[in-house]
Amino acid sequence: MELIIDAGGTNDRLAVALETCSRQHIRNERPKELPPEMIQAGLEMDRKTNPNAKLRSASSTYNCMGMVFASRRTCIDIEELEFILKEDKYRRLSGLNEVEVGDVVVYYENETPTHVGLIIGLEFDIANASREVKVLSKWGHHGEYIHLIQDVPYQYGIPKAFWTDRRKPS
Repeated sequence: MELIIDAGGTNDRLAVALETCSRQHIRNERPKELPPEMIQAGLEMDRKTNPNAKLRSASSTYNCMGMVFASRRTCIDIEELEFILKEDKYRRLSGLNEVEVGDVVVYYENETPTHVGLIIGLEFDIANASREVKVLSKWGHHGEYIHLIQDVPYQYGIPKAFWTDRRKPS
């Protein structure tokens, strides 16, 4: 195994050239694709624990952060989340009631962010005064799934913060 000094940094040949809107480098690492049998084993585990999630794609070369903020090109550590949200001028929404398609949901285990996803669908149930929120997210090195907002692997915790890059008119 090759030792890389400043892994994910600007001099790492394996990192994708990735910047925020203000031209600040986003640390990232693009791993090699896992063998198909390892990916398949992960997908089978996901299917057992979250049977209602719909598989969209399977690749181990990006993670949830890379899906949301890097067009599925790389893995970005969740520790970069606050930096990206600030640099790209995302604004925090007051809650689920403000969410629109294209916004970002952040999952937390206690007070620690663990996972991100994109809001891709909102279905209103007027009779029950509720709405169903659909999310697209990448589950570790396994698959990318379409799922209900609360239907994620237990280790990701709960959806707790919602962010948007929508700009308010001046």
